Amino acid sequence: MTVVVVGSVAGSPGATSLALGLAATWPDPEARRIVVEADPDGGRLGAELGIGVEPGLMALALAVRTARLTGVELVSRAAADVGGWWAIPAPASAEQAHSALVHAATPLAAAMEADGDGAVWIVDGGRLSARSPALPFAKVAGHTIVVSAGSFAAIQLLPHRVEALRSAGCRPAVVLVEPTSWPAEEVADFVGADIVAVLPQVAARRVGIGGMSASAWRPWWRRVEDAARYVRATEAEPAPHDEVRT
Repeated sequence: MTVVVVGSVAGSPGATSLALGLAATWPDPEARRIVVEADPDGGRLGAELGIGVEPGLMALALAVRTARLTGVELVSRAAADVGGWWAIPAPASAEQAHSALVHAATPLAAAMEADGDGAVWIVDGGRLSARSPALPFAKVAGHTIVVSAGSFAAIQLLPHRVEALRSAGCRPAVVLVEPTSWPAEEVADFVGADIVAVLPQVAARRVGIGGMSASAWRPWWRRVEDAARYVRATEAEPAPHDEVRT
């Protein structure tokens, strides 16, 4: 069982793209990889991937009220095959997504944690805080990755959020999105967490997951491949906060 949560502090720095990229580039392609959209502000994967939203997070929220589900059952009841891996979309409505997470995040996280089938669960938690209804996923995750823009205005928000997540029982790390004026080592010391990767900012629109490995997304894709290998290698043994991946 591997659980990775990807979120952000503010804005839209690319957390959803990173979650999709980790699933697509995971170093063990034989592993069952599932992206769970757990953004309390509402989902967009159903529309973006052309898979709709039902079944999805809402179906699971209803199912776990009456039964304990295994990891395999979570996939069979609510996930769509998107070509080598799976996606569980959230409803587009923020009200529905938030309600589903309030009622179902804890039992769903427990099912992921108990999954003994070697699956890789990658959760897109949206704007993640200690008060988020998606927090139960972060508590069972081997890595909680906070994606942030590289500007000082964005970086200064990280130390408090990292500490709050750590105090809540999470293992936070950071991914920065260029441009940034500071070396990753300095940012790691400032925020008190590992820098898993520094990703280039891509102006081109993302067109399909397969297209992310080519064209303007290719440098981004390569760094995400490195990040996926790092996360896979360190899932059992967390690295000290001054170890930096760039």
